[in-house]
Amino acid sequence: MMCVNFAACSDDDDEDTPNNPLIGTWKEDVADGEISMIWKFNADGTGTEQEINTGEPEELYSFTYTYDSKTSILVVNYGEYNGEDEIDSYDVTINGNTMTTKDRDYGYETTWKKTK
Repeated sequence: MMCVNFAACSDDDDEDTPNNPLIGTWKEDVADGEISMIWKFNADGTGTEQEINTGEPEELYSFTYTYDSKTSILVVNYGEYNGEDEIDSYDVTINGNTMTTKDRDYGYETTWKKTK
């Protein structure tokens, strides 16, 4: 019985994947020369984050994420850091190739441009 329920959940997730507007690569929209971030979201719920400092890419960080298209809430889990899970959540607005994220804890907003 448990295997049947697990398979059903997996099928539901697969149906949502094509409707996930996050899938792809997003670059933080900042002035040239400023430090920026790049997020890459994969269809399997994984992704990467990379800081670009003076045009040079820094260390790449992996994360897992969930996105609820009904509430437009993105939850990013970077894994364990100093003994605790590092989890950030955002309200997301997408208009074409522009995404705005608003941090749910601190309220700061970031604008992103889809590059791929």
